[in-house]
Amino acid sequence: MAARPYQLALPRRDCSAVNVPGTTTRTAVGDGVAAGRAEMQGQVIGLLRSVARSLRHQHVVLAAGQGFPLSGPHLTLLHEIARHPGVTVSELARLTGLPKSRVSVLTTRLVAERVVRKEPDEHDSRLVLLAITPEGRRRAAEWSVATRQAIERLLQPLCDDELAAIAAGLTALQRAFRQAEERGTGELPARMYPGGVPSC
Repeated sequence: MAARPYQLALPRRDCSAVNVPGTTTRTAVGDGVAAGRAEMQGQVIGLLRSVARSLRHQHVVLAAGQGFPLSGPHLTLLHEIARHPGVTVSELARLTGLPKSRVSVLTTRLVAERVVRKEPDEHDSRLVLLAITPEGRRRAAEWSVATRQAIERLLQPLCDDELAAIAAGLTALQRAFRQAEERGTGELPARMYPGGVPSC
């Protein structure tokens, strides 16, 4: 069964009682609810873009410092292949949100690096399945440790309340993404999740 992403077991919060600095609470805005919500959504979108850029930069710096020959996107695919043995290029594209053509190019490099191998599908000769090799598993483990240590260093200056707020916000965001995926794309192929698609 595929491993589930790390989640914090945080209780659901009553949004009516939440007061975000610089914004107005839902209970006090009256006719300005829609405008206030749009402003907050805009702030979230801007922050997500900024964090994504920063993470990409950190990946580049980390890969160079650790001597990893693969880029961030390669390593992202490597982790997904490790989590979903026998995944296809099309399924990887759905999992990562990358164009299928881009995934095909990236996986070709992974195969050339001998961290991923191609396997025929026993039931459909038209399909090519991808699986991680022992060398790939070793590199993925090293990258996971290095990434975790780097992020821990970045989070070190934050106080406990700030970390709790980030964890709560990211958990809510993860839930929203999962719900959108379920509504928009349905379940992933059953063979990828023999025990059922993980729920949040």
